[in-house]
Amino acid sequence: MTRAELMKQLAEIVTRPLLPALPAAATVEVAVQAEERDLYVWFENTSARTTDGRRGIAGLPESLLPCARGTRVVERRYVEDHMHLLCAVHLKCRGDAADRVAALYTAALSVGTVAWVGTGSQYQRAWLDMYGARTLLPRPAES
Repeated sequence: MTRAELMKQLAEIVTRPLLPALPAAATVEVAVQAEERDLYVWFENTSARTTDGRRGIAGLPESLLPCARGTRVVERRYVEDHMHLLCAVHLKCRGDAADRVAALYTAALSVGTVAWVGTGSQYQRAWLDMYGARTLLPRPAES
């Protein structure tokens, strides 16, 4: 199994619901997932670690944030006193999130950090507890 396949498999496991949904609710939930899904991502500070002579990083450079059709950034949080290193990001994506999660893990690992990705109400509560509510970035105009 290649690294990319392993990351995709891990992403599919991570994005599964924690509890099985009731049959009636599942129909509604599937319709919601097909439209838009929230992903909450935290990047670990691995700058003090050294592996194979390489140092980690305190977040993820924003330029390496994987972008794809149907995915948008709604809120960014930066490493303290740094303009371009993300410590957390709130994304919205359409459809299956497994590819997005795999891309986030891969981007983080490529620079020596770790991405913690979550979806669902428990991660939304964690985000709000950590950062509070604030105005989200506007949705781009559809052409």
